[in-house]
Amino acid sequence: MEDLIGTVTIDWKWVEAHLAAREKLARISKDSTKEAVLASLAKALGEAKSKAAPGISIVKKAVTNFGPAAIALENGPALSSKELSSHMKGSRHIYAFLATIGKEVEEAASSHMHAGDHLLGYLLDRVGSFAVESMAKNIEETLRKKLARKNLSVSMRFSPGYCDWPIEEQFKLAKIIDFDKAGVSLTESCVMIPRKSITAIVGVGPKDLFKEVRSPCAACNMKVCDYRRKD
Repeated sequence: MEDLIGTVTIDWKWVEAHLAAREKLARISKDSTKEAVLASLAKALGEAKSKAAPGISIVKKAVTNFGPAAIALENGPALSSKELSSHMKGSRHIYAFLATIGKEVEEAASSHMHAGDHLLGYLLDRVGSFAVESMAKNIEETLRKKLARKNLSVSMRFSPGYCDWPIEEQFKLAKIIDFDKAGVSLTESCVMIPRKSITAIVGVGPKDLFKEVRSPCAACNMKVCDYRRKD
């Protein structure tokens, strides 16, 4: 899937629409306030587009066994999560990937905050978060389209921190995904640097296995979440 790397981009229209919806910008009643917020949002989007440096690293791993609370991968490691195992049961293999937009967007956001422009800094940081989410979404959808041509189906992606999959499992993903290739490092506390980065896996199986793709969010009790998905 190396050819996938050059085809995945950031959907800036999706970023703008989802950020506006999440921040409830349409509900701002005062015209002068809305005008100022929308002007800052436009500036944040423009700055993010110029500073984002997308990076992707992806690897395919065969699945050797599904346990009640773990997925065993060829040559290791075993990914430990009851929800993850249930979500991907039947997969022949998985794709594990990392997506990042680089460090410049978050550095610019911090710079604006320190300079006193808190609105622009906040919106630029939020744009960065949705930009990397857009990348992860597009990787998942691109895999689904490409593998459908081979009569294979792809699950909804799942990331460390979702449901009962511990964030500490990032260390396991770091053993199979080439973080350096995307310019990302992992701290001892499982924080990815640059922070605007996402790791995830998708399961791949026979054509009808994931005919009805179910979001892992459906099994999560965390109702207030920036990345909660309805699709």
